[in-house]
Amino acid sequence: MRINYERKSFISSDFELLAKDERFNFEVWGTTSPVVRAVAFGGKGQKPIWNYRFRTVESLNNQISESLASYMRREEVKQEYKAKRSAPHDVQLGDVFRCSWGYDQTNIDYYEVTKILGAFVEITPIRCMSEETMSMQGESVPCVGSYFGEPMRKKVSMVTSEPSITMNSYSTAFRMKPIASIGKAKVYKSSHWTAYA
Repeated sequence: MRINYERKSFISSDFELLAKDERFNFEVWGTTSPVVRAVAFGGKGQKPIWNYRFRTVESLNNQISESLASYMRREEVKQEYKAKRSAPHDVQLGDVFRCSWGYDQTNIDYYEVTKILGAFVEITPIRCMSEETMSMQGESVPCVGSYFGEPMRKKVSMVTSEPSITMNSYSTAFRMKPIASIGKAKVYKSSHWTAYA
């Protein structure tokens, strides 16, 4: 049986509100006499992030300051991540994205950018040339222009140094850099695959 806790169930009758910051839904309840005790909550959580007894009021205040600083750092990281995700990308028509995924085996999928739609792109699955180099494993390279599936509209993320596209909950595609060009055709490094099914 699941117990649904509420913040008030952790707050003693002799506690009073000692600190509050609405930005992080942060609250500290406690008492400073005869002993210094306090319980802190933050975010959407109903359970305490800490529940301590302190030697001095100064120690309590230090703990409160550290907790708030931690929330502020987390918020900064979150904002930086959002800014990077929304940063302008340099993806161009014809760019190839590679997605490697799998648990007991390594599957490789390739996609080609077929439209630029602002912060989004349209990508279409492309075939690959594959060669088995050992039993149930080998190397593959993308076949640019050899489409076989339906186009998909995806948002480009710039969180890493190279543009990436989240394909689903378990895989992300990253842009491939050509290692050479032969005429107008780009040559890509091969990718290793395994098939232990």
